[in-house]
Amino acid sequence: MPMPKAVQTYFDELDGPMKTVAVAMGDAIVAQHPGLKATLAWGSPCWFGHERIFSVIAHARHCNLQLWSGARLAEHYLGRIEGTGKQLRHVKIRSESEIDDELIDIIDRAVQLDDVDPVRVR
Repeated sequence: MPMPKAVQTYFDELDGPMKTVAVAMGDAIVAQHPGLKATLAWGSPCWFGHERIFSVIAHARHCNLQLWSGARLAEHYLGRIEGTGKQLRHVKIRSESEIDDELIDIIDRAVQLDDVDPVRVR
């Protein structure tokens, strides 16, 4: 499924070294789970199934893969999933090489959680 125009525009308008990382992250999500819907939420690309699952946010020196139910996954990926929010956590990605098997596993498990036990995002 092609990305909606607003989401594609977000990626197209990025500049700097994190553009390639953000684009690769978005491509990995779409390749792994093409049935997810993408939209722009709070100014960043967001993918959802039943509820919001991920957002990709480009910063100057890293990208965040925001995990909307990341608190439920954090104990399984100590050191990789960061943050202290009640639900929202993130993974910092500084290079395309960090989009690895473990990150794909995190993506898969987040989608699986949304399939079996979605949590409403405020």
